[in-house]
Parts: sequence; C-alpha cells; structure tokens
Amino acid sequence: MEPEIIKLKQQEIIAEYGEWTNHNIHLGNGIYTISDRGNNSEIKVRRFLQMIADTVNKPWEKLRVLDLACLEGLYAIELALQGAQVVGIEGRKANIAKAIFAKDILGLDNLQFVQDDVRNLSKAKYGSFDVVLCLGIFYHLDLPDAFYFMESIAEVCEKLAIADTHISTNAEKCYLYKDQKYWGSSYVEHSDKATPEEKEKSLWASLDNPTSFWFTRYSLYNLLASVGFTSVYECHNPPIINYERKRLNQEADRNTFLAIKGKQVTLKATAVETALNAPKWPEKADLIQTKAGN
Repeated sequence: MEPEIIKLKQQEIIAEYGEWTNHNIHLGNGIYTISDRGNNSEIKVRRFLQMIADTVNKPWEKLRVLDLACLEGLYAIELALQGAQVVGIEGRKANIAKAIFAKDILGLDNLQFVQDDVRNLSKAKYGSFDVVLCLGIFYHLDLPDAFYFMESIAEVCEKLAIADTHISTNAEKCYLYKDQKYWGSSYVEHSDKATPEEKEKSLWASLDNPTSFWFTRYSLYNLLASVGFTSVYECHNPPIINYERKRLNQEADRNTFLAIKGKQVTLKATAVETALNAPKWPEKADLIQTKAGN
C-alpha cells in the first residue's frame, strides 16, 4: 500500500477513535502508529517473545497464541509477523479498530481480532492455545471474576501462560475461594458516578467493574498452582527497567510471571505425604495470625 494511503487511513482512524495511546507499531515505509521512537511496550515485546522462544519447543508457524485484552494489538501483531496463528481479544471498540487497521495494513491473514469481554473466555468458544498472554488485564478484574478468569486461562492453555501484572505489596484483604485463602488489596477503577459512556472512554481502566483486586505475589503463586500450572517463574531478563528499578528500594508491585502447564511429578525417594502433596505459599498475614493464635 502506498505511504500516502496508509497515512490517510491512519488519520481516519484517529479522527474517529483518537490517537494511539500505547502500542507503537511500524506500518511500513517509516510510518508508525505513534512515532519512530521506541517506548516501554516495545521493550516488553522483546521479553515476551524471548520467553516464548525459550520455553515452547515449537517453531513459530506451529504455535497458536491468544492475546487477552490485546489493547491496540502490538503483541499479537508481533507474534503474527513471526509466523504464529494468533487470536487477539479486546473489549473496547476504539482499541479493536486500531488493531484491525494495523493488521490489514500489514496483511496478516494469520491474525484475528475479536471484540469481546475476556471474562467470556472458554475453550468451547475459542479453542485451545499453546501460549496465552495475559498482559496488563488481570489486575483490572475484581473478585470473584479474577478466579473464574484464571480458571478459563488454564482451560484454554496447553503449555504456557504469561501474566504481566501488578501485584499487591500488602495483604490487606482476605478472600476465601474453594477452601483456599487469597490475600491482596482493592483498587478503584471508576468513580461510583461514572456512566457507561465514561467507562468506555476510560481506555486504561476496567470495562465496567468499579473496583479491582490485586493479589499478593504469594497468593498469585498459589492461584496459578490451584488452576493447574505445575511451575511458575518470574522473569527479569530481558529487563524492563521500570519494573526492576523499584526493587532497589522496595518490593516491586509489577512483574512478568511465566506459568507452565506440565505433568505433575510424583516423587519416589521421599515420604508419601511429601511425594503427593505440593506445599502452598504462606502469606505473612496468615503467619502473623498463626503466631498470635499460638
């Protein structure tokens, strides 16, 4: 497509839906959705792609990937350019319109964008995926939706889930789900007086829930294990400096978590109880209560 036509179509999208807010995508011919300077999202692309390449033993062309709450489509588009079959789900019309525009300009027939609420995710509706990306969405959900959502991710995920999310550094609230305690903090997403139209225009907040719940790091570990992921890791290389800088002075409230769905190993040289039952992470709040009770 001629550069002049790309720029014209881009301006039509901006006139109807506003400027791109975060995903800086190269459309070819030196044309970008934001500018020719990189941003934090592009740094994240390198981390996520490297994690997939290092973990999933398949060529890109054999991978089916799901990008949940894909925003303006950067991560889904990068994976499609690498050769993967990709589905991106996004709840807001403005974001999905920008994502589809970039997809069409780049001619990516192996990429599908769907406007839907990620809380509607199911295997029956979308099938299964080798890799599921949950980037910047989990901390926008409230309870109990966050539990259902993570269960749905585990249902559709065959191998690897990547969650890039905020976590709470304080165990302020406790929630009991399926006989397991989960700790975290609540955060405001929208004013109580916000109209549906105002919520729709708030592109960096939840779709509709007025508050969200951030799990503590330990509760997130336990939740991922409870839904069927056999091992969980945190990624620090390639670095995202904004995340790592906080670690110099305090516990970082955001990171990238890699959850692998494998086959649970049964140990053979240990006591039966140890062999069959994996321990859960204790919360500081639980430990304090236990000590107080003693």
